Amino acid sequence: MSAKARGLGRGLDALLPKAQGGIEQMAVDRLAPSPQQPRKRIDEGTIAELAASIADKGVLQPILVRPRDDGFEIVAGERRYRAALKAGLTSVPVVVRDLDDREMLEVAIVENLQREDLNPVEEARAFKQLLDFGLNQEQVGQAVGRSRSTVANSLRLLALPGEALEALERGMITAGHARAVLAQPEGDRLWALERIVERGLSVREAEGLKRPAARNRGASGDGRYVRLEEDLSRHAGTRVRIKGGKRGRIELHFHSEDELTRLLELLGYQA
Repeated sequence: MSAKARGLGRGLDALLPKAQGGIEQMAVDRLAPSPQQPRKRIDEGTIAELAASIADKGVLQPILVRPRDDGFEIVAGERRYRAALKAGLTSVPVVVRDLDDREMLEVAIVENLQREDLNPVEEARAFKQLLDFGLNQEQVGQAVGRSRSTVANSLRLLALPGEALEALERGMITAGHARAVLAQPEGDRLWALERIVERGLSVREAEGLKRPAARNRGASGDGRYVRLEEDLSRHAGTRVRIKGGKRGRIELHFHSEDELTRLLELLGYQA
């Protein structure tokens, strides 16, 4: 990974140019939001508040843009841009940088993470986009200032059923609730989601959910280890099965090399 990418983990100052001579006024009709913007949901209420401030004091922090076709694409500062439009401004201060798609995405992610603007689903999808550029989880973590395990746990959320992703994105459940849903057997995840939302369960209560019908079924065939399987699944964050009686085996399921690495670290194994 380049020194520039590693610098992003220390914050935007490692990438953004210094203010001296780098800021210019640009007509708002030359700017366009980026389709790669990781934040998909923007609260119109906060835009209105920001617009009122901008109408009074102007745009105090320049918008970072990059050349794109016959105009400029917003890399960081889309809310300021939207608020400036709402306030009736015809031009805004910008800083122009030549960034490729991966650099653009990294900067956008870092800005949103620092402002706590991304919901857990947007964050996970943004990390997945960086993986699609060829980075591994360790490199993604370095780029955005997060640990590899944090990135891995975020990416696991994308395995949620669509209904659970929607609930998480809308703030109906938290990431803790989502991990409790993921710890359930795949066929019970929507059931768990419904119970969490309907009953307003805490994360601890969600972690203790057990579908009644599951008490009579289990991988071991006699149900003796169902409770232990459920507890281990919640602890490991993946499906765990115990097979056998007095003698047998424990199975931990994983769906990628990164998830296997996470499980090995959980078991205390170091290569």
